[in-house]
Amino acid sequence: MLILLTRAMDEAMRTAAKLTAIGHHAILSPVLEMAPTGAQWPPGVADAILATSTQAFELFSDSPQWPSPEARRLIPLHVVGERTLQAARERGFEGHGHVAPDAKALAPTIVKSLAGGAGSARLVYLAGRDRKPDLERELKAAGHVVEAVEVYAAQPVDALDEEAAALIDAGEIGAVMHYSRRSADIFLRLAQEAGVNVTNIAHVAISADAAQPLQAAAIQCVHIADEPNEQGMLTVVRAVAAQDFVDRKQGATP
Repeated sequence: MLILLTRAMDEAMRTAAKLTAIGHHAILSPVLEMAPTGAQWPPGVADAILATSTQAFELFSDSPQWPSPEARRLIPLHVVGERTLQAARERGFEGHGHVAPDAKALAPTIVKSLAGGAGSARLVYLAGRDRKPDLERELKAAGHVVEAVEVYAAQPVDALDEEAAALIDAGEIGAVMHYSRRSADIFLRLAQEAGVNVTNIAHVAISADAAQPLQAAAIQCVHIADEPNEQGMLTVVRAVAAQDFVDRKQGATP
């Protein structure tokens, strides 16, 4: 099955490789571009670093304000996903890594790891400019200080990829994968501007929140991953592809 990926290019390429490994093909049409903001590492001592995506490390400015080699060797990391931890390791952060499966699970993981410590912890959050407030709110409610450093900004692209739009128009796309509410909303707008109909395509959303714009647009075939992560989405893709195979086979039967 041919899958349309709308996430940022670097991440989409990694997802495309995973799809290829399970027998599918992908076409990439990112609806967001990740751009560094030029943010600098804050002064002072941090008790831990937080990050929910690889861009937190990949797009951070390489400057004298980076923490010292000794700090990078020791400071604990609290991140979402093994790939984010790997990105930190590649940039010299060797401290103990706490990995949560998704952003929702990250705050409880951090609070638990800091339980029994001496008072409030100062946490440096390497974040995107556009983000949900949940993580910061929960950590502050637990008595910790969260210093958000906006490392990158996600900018909407001007249009869908021309080849992707043509494949949608020709009915060749089996499913579209959506990783956030914002990107799903942008995709729908770009599809409308391109004059292509996406209502008869299967859409796979990472969460109920990401699915909301699709459902509001009266798209009937919206699938939500049981677990809000990429593995959960790939499980849905397998199910959609299996059903598509059955439907095609039945349609070809006299």
